[in-house]
Order: sequence, then structure tokens, then C-alpha cells
Amino acid sequence: MFTGIDIGGTNTDIAVIRDNNIETVKVANDAGISSALSKVSIGGRLAISTSQPLNRLIMSSPEELCTITIPGPGIVRPGAVRGAVTIRGDVAEEIDPDEVREIFEGTDADYLAVAGKFSVRNPALEERVREIALGFFDEKRIALSYYIGEIGFPSRIATTKINAQVREVVLGVGDIVNAHFLGREFYFMKGDGGLSSPEIVYNNPSVLYNSSQTAVVLGTGYLTGIKDALVIDIGGTTTDFVPMKGGMPEEEELDFGGGHTGIRGIRSLSLPYGGDSLVDGGLLPFRKGAPRAFGGRSFTLTDALNVCGYEIGDYKSSGYVNRSVADMVVSDYFEKVENAISVFSPDLIIGAGYLAPLLMPEIAGVTGIEVLIPEHAGSANAVGVAVSRVSISLNVRYDSEKGRMIVNGEMRRPERRYSDDDLIEECTLELKRTAMEMGSPKEDCEDVVIRNFRAYDVVRNKERAGRIVDLCIAIPPGISSEAL
Repeated sequence: MFTGIDIGGTNTDIAVIRDNNIETVKVANDAGISSALSKVSIGGRLAISTSQPLNRLIMSSPEELCTITIPGPGIVRPGAVRGAVTIRGDVAEEIDPDEVREIFEGTDADYLAVAGKFSVRNPALEERVREIALGFFDEKRIALSYYIGEIGFPSRIATTKINAQVREVVLGVGDIVNAHFLGREFYFMKGDGGLSSPEIVYNNPSVLYNSSQTAVVLGTGYLTGIKDALVIDIGGTTTDFVPMKGGMPEEEELDFGGGHTGIRGIRSLSLPYGGDSLVDGGLLPFRKGAPRAFGGRSFTLTDALNVCGYEIGDYKSSGYVNRSVADMVVSDYFEKVENAISVFSPDLIIGAGYLAPLLMPEIAGVTGIEVLIPEHAGSANAVGVAVSRVSISLNVRYDSEKGRMIVNGEMRRPERRYSDDDLIEECTLELKRTAMEMGSPKEDCEDVVIRNFRAYDVVRNKERAGRIVDLCIAIPPGISSEAL
């Protein structure tokens, strides 16, 4: 039994899959996420998806933020303090606690991002800054960069800034879920389509970016068996266009605030228009509440559609406006959709979202492209969350000369020296063991991929003194074997 919950900008969607039978429900968020969750009972494996925290940040002005960087000697960066970790993970220079405290005492910022150049190979200096920061900042508003795992310093700084500003919100979502489901274990769905433990997400919430859009792709793929198409999700706040290839969305990296990040997002296009978009002299790119057809006070795109002859919700409550105005608004929306579709040039479109069954036939007529609307299209996102599998990775730095290994930021002292093959085998076993401890079935752990492998010898006095290996190994995202 699988339960998937997708917390969107307008609605919370729930899907329960039991013995290949699917039950779905959609609950409005206007009364709050807590209220939406209280209306459902769940069973079996529980997974949650939400893009809300990152979407809000990316669509609004950044919060006031203090950034501490530890770049090492000779490197000038904003917020830089003394301290250095070498490329091999040795602490070459300690931080100056007084220097750090002076910065904290002189800032009014509520959020803190801390990033050291080689902290992924030794996080000690970042942790020391955090210890000092706890006297000035709420722990929920502090983000450290080494949890991200990637070596690139500028992109890790950019990602840590995002994490600092959304971490508290993500922790809040976790608290709400725990309160309503009595602290039971659950997973978060990441933007790459895989499930992860809350602990991993809390330390690197950037992995949630685009998770709702990814969930729609997995859900429509599961419901139709189709592997290649353009998925269009017509929601209350946005209309999202996500190409599906081989049953998964295509990945790309996210730029934010003028800088490159380490966030693996998906290729997509999002229009800021949906069923709840306000109509006031034209179609506006925001919402002010539910449509009149669903008990709200705002005249929205949904209400304009009703004036044009659609029968959505309590369509008589949409009221009357000049038919030419409604026609203009609806035509404007379909024109925007048609232009977005042309970016992808698909052969097939799969519709998702509450309005898909009503609007996709019109979209097919406008574009001349074949359209498919699966059963449960309105909650395809929650179906995708429910059927996804656990996807985790190990980022490993092994230095045989130093006799140490860093695994996802954790320092270890191996009891023996590893050959390259031995190291890969050991890490593969740990990866599978960790996934199964998280509740993943053994069949889901058989597909292990090496995402990165670099190795070179350490030579001293013309003799090999050791070997350094950088390895990233992962269980890729996909649909759980138990759901097939």
C-alpha cells in the first residue's frame, strides 16, 4: 500500500494505491495545509512532495541573509573569514572566533549561510562557525554547505544561500506531517524523482526544487505506461510544461539570483496562470483566492471559462461578465499555452490537473497534436509521489595515504586500504544497506550507477605513496518495483 501527498500552491493532492487500485482526492489549501491533511487517512508507505518553499523564494525577493565564506588564504570573497581546509581535507588554518562573532554582532540578518572551500572534504570549520552562530541565529535558519556534497565552491555557496532561506519552512512542513500522522516515518520526494529521508532533506532542502513537476511526470507515466511525451499540468496557480523522456523528466541545473547553483532541477516551462488566476481587465499572473465557482470572491480564469460555456464547479456562481471580455481572457490563456507547447514540439501531450479533462480537447484542436488524459489526471502528481522509489547517493573521498575517507561529509578511518574495485564494492554495499534500512525493497536497490569516478596516485620520491579517489555512487530515481 502506498500513499502519496503533493502539497501544491493551491491544493493538496492525495493518492492511495492498494492492490493496484487507485483512490485520489484533492483538498483546497485555503484553510491551510494542516487542515488539508486532517481530511485524509493514510496507510502503508507515506511520501510527501512540495515545491512550495523554493517556488516562493524564486518568485519573490530574497530574504536578508548573512553569508560566511571560508575560502582560504589569498582568495577574496564576500563575507570571507580566516580559516582554511586544504584540497586533501587537512585544516591548514583555524577560524578566528572573535572575527566571526564580530560579523554576527554587526548584522541584522535572520538567516545564515556558511560555506568553506573544501568543506566537503572536512566540515570541521563550518561546524565551528555553526557553534558560534547558535548564539545569534535560530538553528532552523542556519545552512552549512558541506551537506550538498559537490566540490564546486561558487555553486555550493549559491545553493547554501537558498537552503538557509527555505530550511525553516521545510522543517515546518515536516512538523505538520508529524503532527497529523503521529510521528510515523515518511519520505520527501526530491526534484529528481526519488524519495529521501527527511533528515537528508532538512540539511539540503534545495533537493525539493521542482519535485511537484517531477511527480506529475512519474504519475502520468505510471498511469499511461507512456515513456515519451510532453506533460501539461494545469493547476490553480500555474500551468507547467514538462517533457518526459524514457519515463523520466529531463534534468538541468538551476541558475538563481544571477549565479549558478548545484541544484539538479528538471527541464520545464511554467506559466504563472492557472484556474485561480485573477481576471481584472485581463488575465493576471497571480491569485487572490478561490474562484467564485468554488466559493471564493475573486473572478478568475475558471469563472471566465464558465461564462464561455464550460461547467466547472458551481458554474452558475461564476456570475455574469461581458461575454467578449471572457472570450478575450480565455483566448489569451490558450494562446499562451500554444506558444509554450511550440517550445517543445511534442508528438504527444498528456494532460494532468483538475482542468485537464475540460481544456485539453481545446488545446488539441488549437495545436493539432494528439492529447491523452489518463484516469486520475487531476491528482497525477500525488500518484507519482506514491509510486516513486528511494533514491540516495554516496559522495566519497578516499585518501589511502592519509588513511581517511569522507562519506557525505562524515569523516571515517578505514581499517584497511582499498583498491578501486574494493572501494566501489564497499560503497555499493553501504548504499544498498542504507536504502533498505530506509524501507526500500531489495529489488529497488539492484540498479546502482556510478555518477562520478576520479582517481590518481600520490607519488613521493618517485614511489607511489597512496591513492586518492573521488566517487559518487547512487540508486537512481524511478518507480518502485513494488508499485509495478
